[in-house]
Amino acid sequence: MSTLFVVTFLTGLGLSGVTFLSGFHGRHVHLPKMFRHGGKTKAPAVNLAAITAFLVWFGGGGLLLEQATDTAPLLGGGAIAIGSLGGALINRLLGALMRQEHTAERLTIIGTIGRLTVPIRAGNGTGELVFTHQGTRQVRAARSDCGRALGKGVEVVVTRYEKGIAYVATWAELPAVPEDQEE
Repeated sequence: MSTLFVVTFLTGLGLSGVTFLSGFHGRHVHLPKMFRHGGKTKAPAVNLAAITAFLVWFGGGGLLLEQATDTAPLLGGGAIAIGSLGGALINRLLGALMRQEHTAERLTIIGTIGRLTVPIRAGNGTGELVFTHQGTRQVRAARSDCGRALGKGVEVVVTRYEKGIAYVATWAELPAVPEDQEE
C-alpha cells in the first residue's frame, strides 16, 4: 500500500504545481450558471483544487498512518478521511476567497482632474495625462479638446474619452455653468 500512497501524494503534488504555474487555479474559469447564486459565484464541491488537495492529503495521510499503525482496514479508511478533510479545507479556503471577490467597477474618467506629464502639441498632438482613481495612479494618452497646445504640468479636466484617448480642457476652457443649473 505504500506505493499507492506515494504515487497519489506525488501525483497530487505535481498536479498542484502544474495548475499553479500554468495559472489554471480558477481565476479565469467561467463557472456554469448552476454555480452562481445571486450574482455571487460558489465553488463546486468537486473541483480541480479539491481533487489535487485530496490526492496530496490522501497520500501523505496514508503514509503517516502506515507508519503509525499496522491495521490494514484503518489505513484505507483513515487515508480517505484525511484526503476528504484536505479537500474540504481547500474548498472552504476557496469559498472564503471567492466571497471577497468583487466585480471591478467601470472606470469613467469624464470629469476627472489630472496633470499633463507630457505636453500636448497644437492640433491633434497627443500628450500624457496622470490622475488618481480610487487611490491608484492612472496614466492615459491625452489630447486637447479645443485643439490648442497645453504644456507639461498643466492641470486639466477630462471632457470626453474616446478610443483610449482622454480629451482634456483647462479650467479656463470649461464652459461656465449658470447659477440656476447648479445643484
